[in-house]
Order: sequence, then structure tokens, then C-alpha cells
Amino acid sequence: MRSFGSETRIRAPRERVFAVMTDHARYAAWGPSSRVDVDPQGDPAPNGLGAVRNFRSGPLTTREEVVAWEPPVRMAYRLVSGVPVRDYRSEMVLDEDGEHTVLRWSSTFRPVVPGTGRLFEKLMARAVDGFREGIRRACEEGT
Repeated sequence: MRSFGSETRIRAPRERVFAVMTDHARYAAWGPSSRVDVDPQGDPAPNGLGAVRNFRSGPLTTREEVVAWEPPVRMAYRLVSGVPVRDYRSEMVLDEDGEHTVLRWSSTFRPVVPGTGRLFEKLMARAVDGFREGIRRACEEGT
């Protein structure tokens, strides 16, 4: 099992950070995907429990399903398809700290091909870094 994680302090209320980090369509502005859509929608619609996020990059699509939804504290998702790893799961937890919200993002997975764990850990951690920076910027700068 491989794992990686990060912690980001965001100068915004937890409710605002949760709203931004769970607005799945916005992820296209923060990462390599040209478009992100949700199909099927979750509960509550569109971004909640059961929502499937489709990250589209040219002909490739990565699909992730929201498996935990606890506003304004926690969201978790699992990889459905699109990356050659098994048992990928990420959890995003928000804690209040004065005027800041702390976003803790942790991920685990198993590589499909032996010897590729470090490569995929690096690639996925880089994508998460872009997403969390986008969330921070959107919350603090209103973008």
C-alpha cells in the first residue's frame, strides 16, 4: 500500500472551503483535465454522496466516486477507473483554526504493476497539489 498526504492552511471559513472543494466542475481550472463533469449526480445533488466525477483529458477519462459526504467537515472519494492503480481512496478533512481552515488531504492506493508505486505516488501527489492550491486560491482570492 502506498500513501501520500498534505496539509494546507486556508484563510477562509470552513463552510466556504467545503463548498469550493466539493464543487467538482471547478477542478478543471486547477489541474490537467480540460473538463470535469458529474454523472451520475450525488445526494445532495449534484456533488454529494454517490456523485461520480469524470476528469476528461483528451480521449482519456478518470472517474472518481464520492464515498463520504459530511458537510462542512469531510469528503472522501475512490477511484473508479482511468489510472492503473487499485484501491485508490482519498479523504479531505477540514479543521477550524482561528481565521483559517486546515485542509488535510490523505490518499492511499496499491500499484497494479510492481515497481510503479513511487511513480504513481509522485504523479497523483502532483495533481493533488494543484487541486489544493486551486482550492486555497479560490477561497482566499474569490476566483
